Amino acid sequence: MKELRHYFCCWLLLVTSIIKVVAKELEMPGSCKQGYYYEPSALSCLSCPANVSMVPSPDGFGCSCAEHSVPAGIHRCRPCNTTEVVSADGTACVPRRCQNVSGRVACRKCPGDYVTVTQNIDGSPLKEVQCVKCARGYKAQNNICTRCESCMCTKTQVIVRGICVPKAYVNSRPKYEENSLHPLALLDVVKHEYLCMQNDLRACHALANECVKNFYSIDPAGPCRLWIQSNLATPKGLPHLTVESTLEDKNPGETYLARKKDSVLVVAAVFSSDGGFKFVKNTDEHDHSCRLPAQIRIGRDFYHDCIMNVSKLTADLNETIAPYLYADGKLVQIPVYPRKPNGYTVQRGTWLSGKFKRYFIMDSSLSTITNITNTVYLRKLVIRLQIERDKSSPSSLRVHISVEPSYATKSPLSETIIMTLKVVHIMPEAGVHRGLEIWGGVLGCFLTLYAMVQWRGVVRRGGLYAAVVPLLMGAVADTLYFSAWFSTLHALAAEAGTLGLTLPLSRAEERIIQAFVYTAVSLKAVKVAWFNFNQCRCDVFFLDWSEYNAPFKGATATDRYNSWRASTLAREWSGLQTTRRVSPGYTVTLTLLVLHFMSPWQAYLPPSQGYRWAVATIAWWASYITLLSTRWVANRILGSPTAALPKICTSVGLSLLVFEEDYYAHYVHGRNDDSKELRSMAGPLATCRVVCAPQLRFRRN
Repeated sequence: MKELRHYFCCWLLLVTSIIKVVAKELEMPGSCKQGYYYEPSALSCLSCPANVSMVPSPDGFGCSCAEHSVPAGIHRCRPCNTTEVVSADGTACVPRRCQNVSGRVACRKCPGDYVTVTQNIDGSPLKEVQCVKCARGYKAQNNICTRCESCMCTKTQVIVRGICVPKAYVNSRPKYEENSLHPLALLDVVKHEYLCMQNDLRACHALANECVKNFYSIDPAGPCRLWIQSNLATPKGLPHLTVESTLEDKNPGETYLARKKDSVLVVAAVFSSDGGFKFVKNTDEHDHSCRLPAQIRIGRDFYHDCIMNVSKLTADLNETIAPYLYADGKLVQIPVYPRKPNGYTVQRGTWLSGKFKRYFIMDSSLSTITNITNTVYLRKLVIRLQIERDKSSPSSLRVHISVEPSYATKSPLSETIIMTLKVVHIMPEAGVHRGLEIWGGVLGCFLTLYAMVQWRGVVRRGGLYAAVVPLLMGAVADTLYFSAWFSTLHALAAEAGTLGLTLPLSRAEERIIQAFVYTAVSLKAVKVAWFNFNQCRCDVFFLDWSEYNAPFKGATATDRYNSWRASTLAREWSGLQTTRRVSPGYTVTLTLLVLHFMSPWQAYLPPSQGYRWAVATIAWWASYITLLSTRWVANRILGSPTAALPKICTSVGLSLLVFEEDYYAHYVHGRNDDSKELRSMAGPLATCRVVCAPQLRFRRN
């Protein structure tokens, strides 16, 4: 068995070597180089005979005569002279009528409506090339007389772009006044219009494309003549260019969204000039294309730009597009409101409806002034979704969609264009305005009364009457801030519980909340500035109980006064005066942590700045109240920081008297005598508030 296996391996190796050697020697069809042909009998590539005007044949399996040469024997050809042409059967060289002018040979060429004849009826070559005109009803095409329909026109007909049109039809047609179409393009319009009147479906669709690309022209002789002139008979194959409402569908572009449904699909139907109809499919779901179809989530506005090459859009030059809304297995027509390159909307004077049906991607037309081609392309496609609540069914939404294409002209120096797809939502009101009215009225009354009470106390303590301005500003700021916050929270709770889908706030509600917040911050800044101004203008007095008083008249004075104790006590009072209830740094840090932990829940919120501000405000006040409660508990356990001030005053032997207003002051007792008369100053009188009578008003230095 081992010997048989060894012989088999040797035989297999030998066969493989033979195959490799044969493969190197043999050549396969299609592998020949330029100038060679494949010879099946030799299984190799051979070259054509040299200097005999032969080249490889088009099929690659032999040699044939080169261009402008005829056979001259077996495997031999001869070239014709420059004054000769090859006969129709390719067997002879037939001379042309030529003449020598100043040493230059000029040969006759047949006119455009003539064909070149090189053979007699029996097939023999002519002595000279003859030019023969085609008979009536035929035209020269590729040196052959072919039948021409337009050439068979009668005396009552005229040729319009290759077809026969009655002269009466052309003469009865109004004169074109708009002057935006090139004369050749206008002839095409007349041709398609006449064929459409003869119920040619392809011509009707081609005419519809021209009408759309001319922005629904209102000229009576323009490409939209069959749609805007009511006295004309409507052809059977004339497509509709406006979205007309029916009894079943009173509002085009409108549909209903079921509960918890948060997206819609807008698709595009392409109408070709030959009457075809197809839907465009998006091959890549992750491709952010600027063209339809587009999946739109309710409440999510977005836009993105696409840089596209014009060569990739040439397939859509002769096509128009109609948008549709795909909902619940049915198609709903979406009205189109086109906008011209100059920014103006399409005039709707003679159209039955302003809700058009089609738009185009790109169109190239010959200029009527200069002999150049103008390119108009779709610059921006805006999809507007107007959301309304259905009164008959509170748990469903009514969506009305419209499309606005805007166009621009392309520069001839650039081959790329920028297209933009933009989705805009017009959201219903969530009740923020009503909430602002209620909360603003209630909070405004209470906070204004509280501000007036504060102002009365300021005036009685000797303050300025002008203090009513910052106090009222602070009350109004609190009213605006908290009313906007409570209204937004109420709207958020109502939206989440009613529809099963949280809608963003409307644009008007977003703006009014933004205005309320900015106004509240501005007014609050005035009150803070007034409060800091009052703290800076306080009068601080120190009573030094440690100074030596002489026991008898004529005694020497005390030593020079040392101010370090007063400075120490002043710094301590300034620190207590500027200390806040809660540190802003701790509050901001804790708020950011709370928002970080709430980020998974915030992902379910709609992209609304008002709702985000309300959630951030919740996190801020929760952090503030937490820190304030923690500090209150710590003060109850460890003691208040203000309790250290009387001890400091006693240690340095100074009493502190601070006048915030003319008749109102804070007094901290600092004398440390142990006499019985002064022991009563300890305890509750260690710190107290002093109210002075107006008669004791003093002049401040």
